[in-house]
Parts: sequence; C-alpha cells; structure tokens
Amino acid sequence: MVENVKIKEKDKSIVIKKTIENIDKSLIDNLSNLLSSEVKAKIYIYLRKYGKSTVDEIAHGTGIYPSTVREVILDMYKNGIVCREKLDKEGLGKKPYIYSAVSPSELVKKLSKGLQNKLNEVIMIDKKIKKKEIKIPFLPVKIVINNDIDEAK
Repeated sequence: MVENVKIKEKDKSIVIKKTIENIDKSLIDNLSNLLSSEVKAKIYIYLRKYGKSTVDEIAHGTGIYPSTVREVILDMYKNGIVCREKLDKEGLGKKPYIYSAVSPSELVKKLSKGLQNKLNEVIMIDKKIKKKEIKIPFLPVKIVINNDIDEAK
C-alpha cells in the first residue's frame, strides 16, 4: 500500500502525503451537489488528483472510513464514474482493486444524461397526473455537450 510518496532530494527524504486537504471547499460542494454525496465528491477528486489508488489509499487520503469507501466506490463503479482493475502484485493473498476516475468530460456526459431524464420527467408532470397519452419518442429537453475543451491531465 502506497500511502506516502518518498522523494530523495539532495540526501533529504521528503514525504508528500497524498490527501485532498487543500482542495477548495466550493469545488467539493459543487461536485457533492452533482454527485448527490460529499463522499463521492471527495473520492472522485482524490482519484483525479492522484490517479490509480486502492480503497485503503483513498480512505487515508480523504479521511473517509475504508468500509464507507468500499461501499460508495462500488456504487460509483456501477454508475461508470470510476474504473477498476486488479492490482498486479506478487505473492499469495487476495489482490485488491485499484480505482481511477473517469475524465471530467465523461462525468459531465453521464450527469447530463441523468439531468436530462429528470427534466423531461418534470415537463411531463401534467400529462402524467392527468393520465393523458404520452408519445414516447417526444422528449422536450435535450442536453448537448460540447467536447471542444482540452482537458488537463
């Protein structure tokens, strides 16, 4: 498990802690609203900042209990917000998963699809409560994402 990164600089060992302590609170708040969970927001930010990480590394870096990280990250994986692969390590024992977050543009696509569906539900309220006939291919709200923005890695 890699919790800290050690860097040798002119015979001095410097330890860089992999945490999200200095992340702007407004970024976490905005992402929390979009992902409907502060825990999901912190996990996503941690994975975007540090890349491939185990549940224990994520828990250590975010200050979230490992059991909570396991539960939430499985949901994030099922919803396509994070990717996972088996850690390739030597020896016996169970090989843990390492997780990485999808790009911000992929996240926006996933979120916009959900938002589009919710907005269409709102627009259809009167028809649904009055039991009027609804023509299925009719979707009044359509969200289009422009992918022309270069992403910083």
